[in-house]
Amino acid sequence: MTTGPIPDETPNNLEEQLLLEQAKAGIAIEIQGTPLKPLRCSPRLVENYGGEPGDWVKMSSTNSLILDGAAVQVHWYRNRKTAQDVEFKFKREYPKAAPRNQ
Repeated sequence: MTTGPIPDETPNNLEEQLLLEQAKAGIAIEIQGTPLKPLRCSPRLVENYGGEPGDWVKMSSTNSLILDGAAVQVHWYRNRKTAQDVEFKFKREYPKAAPRNQ
């Protein structure tokens, strides 16, 4: 099942805005997707933005910041052939609580 495009997430503060600008400037790495192992969501990306399933990769900013106790990075999708970047979002990871001693 496919759905339409997912809009870019809006930064909540200046720190997120700067992190997003750095990501859009190309300070990033590929974290998922190859021509031989396309992303699971590649049919949706192809339907909405074009290209072939193997063209799309998931990207992550290499910079992160700590906000309200969460490590924040930017994730999005990139078409390797056209360099089109779409669907920017903020990935927030909160530390796991330490297990309690019984």
